[in-house]
Amino acid sequence: MPDALFIELQEQIMKVRMVPIGPMFQRHIRTVRDIAQMMGKTARLQIEGGDVEVDTTVIEHLNDPLTHMIRNTMDHGIESPEKRKAAGKDPCGTVTLRAFHDAGNIVIQMEDDGAGLNRRRILEKARAKGLLTEAQNPSDDEVYRLIFEPGFSTADKVTDMSGRGVGMDVVRRNIESLRGTVALESREGQGIKFNMRLPLTMAIIEGFMVGVQEETCVIPLDAVVECLEMPAEQRENDREAGFINLRGEPLPYLRLRNVFQFEVKRSGRENIVIVQHAGGRAGLAVDLLYGESQAVIKPLGKLFHGLPGVSGSTILGNGRVALILDVPSLVREAVFRASETDAEAKIGSGS
Repeated sequence: MPDALFIELQEQIMKVRMVPIGPMFQRHIRTVRDIAQMMGKTARLQIEGGDVEVDTTVIEHLNDPLTHMIRNTMDHGIESPEKRKAAGKDPCGTVTLRAFHDAGNIVIQMEDDGAGLNRRRILEKARAKGLLTEAQNPSDDEVYRLIFEPGFSTADKVTDMSGRGVGMDVVRRNIESLRGTVALESREGQGIKFNMRLPLTMAIIEGFMVGVQEETCVIPLDAVVECLEMPAEQRENDREAGFINLRGEPLPYLRLRNVFQFEVKRSGRENIVIVQHAGGRAGLAVDLLYGESQAVIKPLGKLFHGLPGVSGSTILGNGRVALILDVPSLVREAVFRASETDAEAKIGSGS
């Protein structure tokens, strides 16, 4: 009976936190109109799914990313009326904001009917910045992900609208702070569609609890792929990062006890929790696997804002605090540290 009452109370609290996304979308009607006039273009904003309800925290954190995306779309995507007419398009461009539920998530899309991304131009800029070598031939998805890199911009000059390379990196960081993902589809000459997938609620997380030394950490369950025992050769080296052989493929991993600088007490067994984000995978080395559990998210205090690898906290049944892990940043850190460790090992061996 208490469990049923708890679940009912939880559902009521969730309902109170949910608000329609339409009013937030409507704020951007003026943004599109004003930027279009400033740039000598014509464009309209179309809204779909305005009655879809989302967590109020999403509303608070999504406004800035959408503003950045609209500014970029109006500058780089929507063409001038003359160019659109010459291409057989309506001289007035269309930007669409759309929301819908999908498999327990909220999906928010921003789509335009502009010029789309110029793959060749992105590759040129990426190679000029050292993000790619001349020999690399990435897929379209890998190329398009480059626009979310810090400082990346294809603009030739700095203007009020673009050229600083700060917009899309801000978008990615804001979406990831909401435990979401952002991806895009582009067809040159036909437009871009951004897909932002966010959890239904920001208050409760379905997590996978693990033990790291004497502490407990929570990994968002939707990021967990599988768990396996740490290979014996990796247990012996005790490095903070490296690679394991996962069915013939190299997988970078991090030891969480090193990442968080916990007092090291060697245990007889280590486990690897394989996590994924935006197409990338990495392993997190932990001491114990506790299993699935729901966790009520508590924001970190100001003292801990910006703490690498941590997105929040929760209170356990015994009153202790558990850290909720920031999977996107840990995946990136695992790839970076493992590559450094591998390079140092090769230098040390003289190979």
